[in-house]
Amino acid sequence: MLRPCGNFKKSHEEDIAIFKTTFIKIAMVVFLAFLFLLPFIGSRYVINFINLIGIFIIGGMGLNIMTGFTGLISLGHGVFIGLGAYATALLMAKLNLSFAIAWPLGALIAACLGLIPGLTCLRIKGLYLAISTLAAHVIFEFLVVETPGFTGGDLGLTVPIPSVFSDLNPYGQKVLYFVIFCTVIASTIFARNLFRTKVGRLFIAIRDNDLSAKVIGIYVGKYRLMSFWVGSFYAGMAGGLWAIYSGTISPEHFSLPISLQFLFIILVGGMGSILGSIYGTIFVLLIPEILANIATATRGILSIDMSQYVSSVNNGIFGILIIIFLIYEPQGLAKVWWKVKNYWKLWPFSYID
Repeated sequence: MLRPCGNFKKSHEEDIAIFKTTFIKIAMVVFLAFLFLLPFIGSRYVINFINLIGIFIIGGMGLNIMTGFTGLISLGHGVFIGLGAYATALLMAKLNLSFAIAWPLGALIAACLGLIPGLTCLRIKGLYLAISTLAAHVIFEFLVVETPGFTGGDLGLTVPIPSVFSDLNPYGQKVLYFVIFCTVIASTIFARNLFRTKVGRLFIAIRDNDLSAKVIGIYVGKYRLMSFWVGSFYAGMAGGLWAIYSGTISPEHFSLPISLQFLFIILVGGMGSILGSIYGTIFVLLIPEILANIATATRGILSIDMSQYVSSVNNGIFGILIIIFLIYEPQGLAKVWWKVKNYWKLWPFSYID
């Protein structure tokens, strides 16, 4: 096994730095400059797809905080995103609040309502907790469908799009792009620093061994609820952006498959890794797009229309990938990237252990 040798940290500040080398700092500046220029050089299709990736990154981070860092298995993440979407849309439609006010309020409402299914984590954990969060889907769909005068029911709810984001504004999509990716950057920085604090390290301690955490005096229930609140707040932010992005929302947008998709994101990307949420989102959303484009490109070449098989092939690929990652690399793409990076860090002076 190849491992880099040497320890080049000369101070505690260097050891805890987020960007540890000059090369990484320069690379981040170049990457952020590229993100800034992208909406001006990319097509409408590309910008639209990247906006979706940004929304899913925020939601994926929220689930990773709950499941990857705290060990709380949740199958109700789609519900928390739906709560944020509906709360934001209703605050704008019913109370005529601006998006700048309705969006954070909607995220707070989603975070507070997310504590209701989160209360079950005070007594149960593991698969039992997963089943209790799964029940949130049934409750959420029932409440939305049975209150059509308020939520639009099965027909869905039309979101009042602010003029700055609307198609009437030629720069509306670009403005939404910058809002989404400023949120992604802020969310990533907050999550990265959260696990450098006492609270974040307590989340990890509870994940690793909740019984040992109780023995040393950690109030496990309190920090589990706190993790649910933070994860639901992230989901609420993603839901509010989704409402503006799509223009209409309905219960089917936040059903069980979307919760499973977020679970795929953190499994493939890497549980307990902030970067894993980003890698997993890009990978999981990019596969269907690539398959759809291949099916479209081969429509004129082959005698059959491959587009009708894309959904089935996509589901099959996801299933195979999850099995492969769980067997060969349970820590996902984040761990793969870490291995590749460390292999070349001191090449060819690495040594075999």
